[in-house]
Amino acid sequence: MRQALADFGTSLNRIRALANGIVAATGAALANTATRELHETQQCGAVVLMTGYFEAFLKDLVRRFIEDLSLSGLAFSGLPEAIRNRHFEGGGKVLTKASEFARKGKPTPFGNATREDIVARLHSASNAGAPYQIVWEAFADTHANPGPDVVQEIAQWLGLKKVWPTISTRSGDPARWSDGALTAKLADLIAKRNACAHTGTVSPIPTASDILDFADMLQALGTGLVAALEAELAIYKASVAAAAVPPVAGGAPAGPGPAPPPP
Repeated sequence: MRQALADFGTSLNRIRALANGIVAATGAALANTATRELHETQQCGAVVLMTGYFEAFLKDLVRRFIEDLSLSGLAFSGLPEAIRNRHFEGGGKVLTKASEFARKGKPTPFGNATREDIVARLHSASNAGAPYQIVWEAFADTHANPGPDVVQEIAQWLGLKKVWPTISTRSGDPARWSDGALTAKLADLIAKRNACAHTGTVSPIPTASDILDFADMLQALGTGLVAALEAELAIYKASVAAAAVPPVAGGAPAGPGPAPPPP
């Protein structure tokens, strides 16, 4: 999951470099209409591009979390009910869409996943005690518009509680990025993205400062979400480790044996 965050940070740094370049060339833009119009086009394009980066990050993060969870050693029946339900219900929708695309001779919208692969992963959960593969695509539906409601929905599917306060607390800068600040700034980004992408115009044009703020918000959001999911995964792994410790008389877990006698 940390790799997904690192890749996302690299993408956001490209946006920051663009915004900083626009700031440095403010004088030229004020003096030349063509330069100003170029900057405005780049500023609109930047909000569309960074939203695309965010969507790709969410999907990559979900895939990595689900793959780690599938390999954690925790029995499928021991997973949170929200995850088990989403595996089957969301996985069924993924299978339907993949089958429709395959019937029309088109590649599936989930990378290289085939309907046969999805069926195998759906069925893997039915073998008690056997390894399973959760259908990660069922948890990664961004609706092509990853606003606050979508992020919360995905996080809840993955088992997180109190989503936004949890993300804020682990964001690295909760004083700046409270849960309200995160959701408000993300909603603003998505609104500007939709205006730029669907109409070609937005008023007022997002400034370079706006773009830098959006990048900082997405970095904080990504940091908090990764940290929250890492903590969730650690809980699952700890429960597996605890279950593997044999009990001793009285039901307590076995501890270290007595110290050997001195020589």
